[in-house]
Amino acid sequence: MFQKFIARQLAQPSGLVGRMFTARWLNRANARMNQLTLEQLALEPRDWVLEVGFGGGDLLERILDAGPTESVAGIDISPEMVRLASRRLQRYIRDGKLEVRCGDIEHIPYVAGEFSKLCSVNTIYFWENPAKALVECRRVLKAGGQIVICFNSREDLEAWSIHRHGFRLYEVSEVENLLRASGFGTVKVFSANDADQGVFYCVSGVAI
Repeated sequence: MFQKFIARQLAQPSGLVGRMFTARWLNRANARMNQLTLEQLALEPRDWVLEVGFGGGDLLERILDAGPTESVAGIDISPEMVRLASRRLQRYIRDGKLEVRCGDIEHIPYVAGEFSKLCSVNTIYFWENPAKALVECRRVLKAGGQIVICFNSREDLEAWSIHRHGFRLYEVSEVENLLRASGFGTVKVFSANDADQGVFYCVSGVAI
């Protein structure tokens, strides 16, 4: 029961546990993954950036602190995480630099071609329909826009028993193929090894 509870919290943080524990844990555990994702985004001043599934808000804050961008937005399926990010990053929201909303990756609440960069860290395991999710990501990206998806290796997650409760694990080649089938080209893979997270990958693609 406890493992199922933790898995549900990771998929969609909620309540006091989500606010006080899960969000903070995600920020710490994903720190190296967030940094590699930020590096691969290679942000530029005219970029419109969207993070899908921002959790505790660490990567959103890194994006905002990295330098000037035209616009930054984040969506998360957890109302608790949206409220938390709204408080944590209120100075950016107040200054018109950030917008956060509740949203689902299969139904992104933005118009077609609104963004030039899109990223998501450690969420792919919970997508109900990954092909539909990536087609939706392609829809909100401009032609030539970039997507970066970061996730843990299948091998390391298989050694973590919580993965049995609602996680869908991926080989790198599966994610590469999903991107190509969803309208992305120039697919590249970057990897790193973290003491806490193990081996992880950032797979990037360019919207065709």
